[in-house]
Amino acid sequence: MGVRKGRRVSAWAGVVLWLVTAAGSLQNGCAPRAENLSQDGAEEEPAAVVSRVERGPVHFDVSLRPGSPRLSDEPVLTLTIRAAAGVEVEKPPFGEAVGDFLVRDFHEPLPEKQEQATILRQQYTLEPVRAGTLVIDPITVKFVDRRTSGSPSRHQIQSEALTVEVSTVLGDDAPSLSGLRPAASPLALPPPPSRRWVWASLIAVALGAVAMTAFWWRKRKVSEPELSPAELAWLELEHLVAADLATADIKAYYSELTGVVRRFIERSTGIRAPEQTTEEFLQAIARDHSFAASSSQRLAAFLQSADLVKFAGYQPANQDIEESFTRAQQFIGLEREVETEAAV
Repeated sequence: MGVRKGRRVSAWAGVVLWLVTAAGSLQNGCAPRAENLSQDGAEEEPAAVVSRVERGPVHFDVSLRPGSPRLSDEPVLTLTIRAAAGVEVEKPPFGEAVGDFLVRDFHEPLPEKQEQATILRQQYTLEPVRAGTLVIDPITVKFVDRRTSGSPSRHQIQSEALTVEVSTVLGDDAPSLSGLRPAASPLALPPPPSRRWVWASLIAVALGAVAMTAFWWRKRKVSEPELSPAELAWLELEHLVAADLATADIKAYYSELTGVVRRFIERSTGIRAPEQTTEEFLQAIARDHSFAASSSQRLAAFLQSADLVKFAGYQPANQDIEESFTRAQQFIGLEREVETEAAV
């Protein structure tokens, strides 16, 4: 009788212990996580690296967000200039002092009027070219103070340099080999059974496939002659004209037009033109010596004018669009002419 009673007590104790453990697990599973959340539940905005300077009637802020980007991120550099009424501001040149960053996009909102002051902004979408410590150099803003009745005075204000730590894509989550267990000793494999007929069949099938592939490839080469780089560029220009991008999206039109020229050069010379910035591309052309100096100069003028449209928001006139299209034709050296009316 005493043994049965002891067994019942042990069984009930086990059930109670199981219920307590299950309740604790359920509570932990249902508890809300607070990763990257503020007190009100909203996701915290990534920290920024900021430089704030002031000189007289002008306040100049430079910020990079996020302040600690990864190599795969595209941080945004924002320039904010607040000038009092009667002060004329000269904006910084396009792409100045971005250092080891590539400019992927540029945006300049309309000026704002606020409490007897004008607020100007410029926003650059950047891409780091490497991991490590990168520096954005000081940026200078010039202004003229016309508030007094005398002759206007010229001044300038300069931001501080921004130091940015760019991490790799994995960051702290990079795998470590220290936690790996040592390799186990090799296991002896049993001798494979003799299946010569299987191997003979596989070899016959492989030889038949090779013969069929060679026959098809030879027939394809005879029936479909390979197009030259100039002919491929001609077809791409025809597609660009048919798409009528100059009317719908002028930035996309200039991106496609310069892409045709870059791909033509890559097919002709082997230079990886589509993967380089304009500056890197022109330096590669100068080192390659595949084109005459005059052709290189015309190419530089063509690409730089297109960059103004793609990144600086420049709106070209119809005559400028026609001239850009003609320059692309002349550089490719096509003898046939494309009707440019559809491009405007």
